[in-house]
Amino acid sequence: MASPIYNFHFLLALLAMAASAFIHPALSDESTRQLIDKICRSVEEYAFCSNTVNQNIKGSSVNITALTQITIEQALNNSTNTHSFIFGLLSNTTDPAEKNALTTCENAYRLVTSNFNEATMHFFEGDYGSMLDSERRSPRAQESCITIFSTPPTPPNPVADRNRQMRILIAMAVVTGMELTTKLS
Repeated sequence: MASPIYNFHFLLALLAMAASAFIHPALSDESTRQLIDKICRSVEEYAFCSNTVNQNIKGSSVNITALTQITIEQALNNSTNTHSFIFGLLSNTTDPAEKNALTTCENAYRLVTSNFNEATMHFFEGDYGSMLDSERRSPRAQESCITIFSTPPTPPNPVADRNRQMRILIAMAVVTGMELTTKLS
């Protein structure tokens, strides 16, 4: 029977290998790492941006087109999940102030999701200018879900962290979209 210390070290080694599978590919290629670094330094939370990109990169080398696709997909996934989450909260609340705030958020995330559905369509059509226009409509819509919770009466904000993540993902998508359209002009 293996000793507990051996099992612990074996488990640590497995965890390290699993973690490196998510982090190592992007770091193995210098130009990819520099591109990710440039994009993530342009948004408010470098670590969130870097982790998101590195967890979704396929291969050791990507270009700006692939990074743009990653950011659009992650923004669309997050907005869709947040919209569903808000819809669930809305159906279970009886407090009028919370219902009003969640209705504003539900409308905001429906619009953000629609914008990123459009951006995805334009991306795959190669119409990067229209893609960027669709993405750029999202911050104002998403911001309404933040400000409604600071307008009296102020109910507790059950989507604060989701709003923070969405704000960063929108910024990542806009930054990569701008970089892509600049490279192609």
